[in-house]
Amino acid sequence: MTDDVKVLVLVVDDNDGIRESTAAVLRSVGYTVTETKDGEAALEEINQKPFDVVVLDERMPKLNGTEVVRTMCPEPPPPVIVMASAYDFDSDFRQNIGTRVFRYLKKPVRPKDLIETVGAAGEYARAVGG
Repeated sequence: MTDDVKVLVLVVDDNDGIRESTAAVLRSVGYTVTETKDGEAALEEINQKPFDVVVLDERMPKLNGTEVVRTMCPEPPPPVIVMASAYDFDSDFRQNIGTRVFRYLKKPVRPKDLIETVGAAGEYARAVGG
């Protein structure tokens, strides 16, 4: 992450501990982070703010991660999606969601892997968004 460019990250997870620790790790390296705990709240945030990266849990109440990705209508450019789950992302799942997900992370996610992945997603967001 560059020092003078703020990357806006939305962390979405229904597990309070995971959401809060993920956000804390990202804040510790300088990201601006917003947190939500379900898919409906995530859509509201995504449609109101220009997030660069969304770290999105797959299994949540109200709307799951896949439903969020399919129904979000943010202003262009759309945020870069990093999908996280304790369950495997098999080839059927990946094909079903298409190319809208930048990277898949298996929980528990090591802080180093989270930081590297969000960093790469932020760089990609800046490159495609201008």
